[in-house]
Amino acid sequence: MEIKEMQIKGNQFLEIEFEEMPVMWERKMSELIKDKVILDLKNARKALEFFGDRTVYNVYNLWKGIEKYKKIKDKYKLNFDATLLKFGIFSLTKNGETFLTYGHKHEKNRGEFYTVLKNECYLLLSDLKKKKSIIVEMREGTSVLIHPRFIHRLISIGKDCLILGIVPEDAGHDYNIVKNKGFPHHIFIQDNWLKIVENKNYKGFSLKKIQAKKISLPIKKLSKILMHPSKHKKFYSL
Repeated sequence: MEIKEMQIKGNQFLEIEFEEMPVMWERKMSELIKDKVILDLKNARKALEFFGDRTVYNVYNLWKGIEKYKKIKDKYKLNFDATLLKFGIFSLTKNGETFLTYGHKHEKNRGEFYTVLKNECYLLLSDLKKKKSIIVEMREGTSVLIHPRFIHRLISIGKDCLILGIVPEDAGHDYNIVKNKGFPHHIFIQDNWLKIVENKNYKGFSLKKIQAKKISLPIKKLSKILMHPSKHKKFYSL
């Protein structure tokens, strides 16, 4: 899926320009540390003190400011958001926990669609009832349909990554479900290798890793799939 109203510049570090400027908000290191949604709080606090309050990711609400996506929202009740997840480490060294989004679960029974517009990242899905986690390797051009049973977050793995998210306007965001807990698994960089670390706040979670695939769906069909997951189970393969 292409966002024609947006120009992407750079490779490892990305810059975005818009023809029509959407509303943008940013998540800072201090918020993620304060709410204890990362695992390595000790080193994160040291990094915060030394580097200052860096931006971890920016979210661009395309439906607030770009006429095309305002019309899509009005017709299909879908919000289009672009997230620029920056590459970084919560540490003073080259080793440590990688940058990530806060993470959440939907308040209503609504799905979500993610597609990577530039570079790559991980998507972490965790089913808290079944105690199952999935790390989805998302490369440029691949997509995932996220079932509402999952808490989910994006994780930086080497470069800035730009992700498009499409979600029903009434899905809601439950952030408290991960506040002061984090996720069952967190990603660290150790000597240039990605390392999975288990979170002691959770016990007995299984973990598997898969690769995202390319998904092409018209907006009308996607709206139905996201609004009514129980009626479209075959599309939610995870």
